[in-house]
Amino acid sequence: MAKERLAYVDYWSHQSTNSGDFLREILSEEFEVVNFWWKPNEKIPIKEIDKFDYIFFFHVMFPYQIMKKFKRKKIMWAPMYDALNFRNDFFKSIFWKQMSNLGIKVLKFSNKITESINNVDIESLKLNYFVKPDFTLINNQEDKINVFFWDRGRIQIKDWLYLFDKNNIDEIVYFPNPDPGMIISEENLSKEYKEYNIKYVNKNFLPKKDYLDIFEKCNVFMAPRKKEGIGMTIVEAISKGMFIVGYNDSTMNEYISDEKIGFIYDEKTIDKINYKNIIQYYEYRKKNAEFSYNKWTQDKKKIIPLLKKENKLVKKLGYYPLFLIDDIKFFIKKIWNINFFYRH
Repeated sequence: MAKERLAYVDYWSHQSTNSGDFLREILSEEFEVVNFWWKPNEKIPIKEIDKFDYIFFFHVMFPYQIMKKFKRKKIMWAPMYDALNFRNDFFKSIFWKQMSNLGIKVLKFSNKITESINNVDIESLKLNYFVKPDFTLINNQEDKINVFFWDRGRIQIKDWLYLFDKNNIDEIVYFPNPDPGMIISEENLSKEYKEYNIKYVNKNFLPKKDYLDIFEKCNVFMAPRKKEGIGMTIVEAISKGMFIVGYNDSTMNEYISDEKIGFIYDEKTIDKINYKNIIQYYEYRKKNAEFSYNKWTQDKKKIIPLLKKENKLVKKLGYYPLFLIDDIKFFIKKIWNINFFYRH
């Protein structure tokens, strides 16, 4: 029997990062999955996508004025918190009311997404993604700390180095590879931090195997951004039993549930990381990784049954005056040829 067909709409940059592949694999077990890679300013193939039995959006979400043109009733979206950028709470409220009006189901990979839709009638599923544990660290029982830092241009060494006692750091593996549009400067690092042993990975791109070979020789992972939709690199580090240091926002402050697993900081943090938590609790972090992965393997089974349900349409007449305000905004943006994305 032929599988039903599913259109998987994803953001174009994920073709190289493969960040949506874990969901593709789950959906491919049940559906014939066809990818649609969307890039700002490109024409959206509405009629072509609408021919599929199901539509799944990862990261990408088109404006309401586009989405209401789709006739299919079984649509699911996995939004990423780090990309949801609302101008204010008013337009944020309108946006989620529009999603409920369309009957779109939502996968929630962060508590911030959950908070956003708490007061809106949307069918959703809360999940915490994890990868299969692979404990291959070589320094987990050493007395020194080896830190892996991927500089993506969002957080700098100076933002977190003060959290450590420098006498405990054996090496900092520094991988400068900025996100699109970000610029980093490493010219003065050797002079500014000459008392530290900094190992430079001078490559713009690393094959996965080479990346893991370097990554796995460290026992501390510095989360490279202040916000994450999921945080694939963080999840990989947890699967190795590494100690995670992350900024106090989603999803770092969800994965780092206690000080044996990692350390949460922000601009007001003055306390240093407890050195013993890094060295002594490797076995504890291994058990946490195994428990979290087992929970994910059970929870992910709920995705397809939810997707297959008929969309729950919430038609509330009181919403429509609000939608008219957004329609006017959308019309103005279209006239001025401003990129329309799900960011409001």
